[in-house]
Amino acid sequence: MKIGIVGQKWLGEAVFHALSRDFQIAFVAASKTDDRLALAARSLGITPVIYSEQPLTGAVPAEPLDLLITAHAFVFIPAELRAATRWAIGYHPSLLPLHRGKNAVAATIAAGDRVAGGSIYHLDNGWDTGPVAFQDWCFVKDSETAEGLWRRALAPMGVELLVKAAGHLCAYGFLPAEEQDVL
Repeated sequence: MKIGIVGQKWLGEAVFHALSRDFQIAFVAASKTDDRLALAARSLGITPVIYSEQPLTGAVPAEPLDLLITAHAFVFIPAELRAATRWAIGYHPSLLPLHRGKNAVAATIAAGDRVAGGSIYHLDNGWDTGPVAFQDWCFVKDSETAEGLWRRALAPMGVELLVKAAGHLCAYGFLPAEEQDVL
């Protein structure tokens, strides 16, 4: 199964390493030349697209992908890139449809939520709006900060959920898709 990863920082790198053990990583796009995901890709001979230097519009893999994953990407995945893959999913650090957007973890803390979680969702033309494939949850500890919650629970949860999604797709040939409730 050929996988593409668009992302950055610890999460992008951790997903890359976890998936490269069992799958062929055929496309990588990272936020910066020296980002951890870009460096990991180069270590395996993959030249990453750097999306701070060029937009992802026109950044289509040489060969069609089976699965495109976003892992801490903070960039919109254009339709032409989504069309170059059979399945396109992302990880969002909230229990979608709650706390969509770039500051989901901070919004969880600001709202005083006692439960947080992560969602694997299908990429579409919106921001964090596609059908949900998988979710998991955790408790928010007393006095926990957004950074602490991210590092302790939500980032590792993202790796686990993305690996689960890739394994499910490989084993069963599909990914679940439950439309998000309207809030």
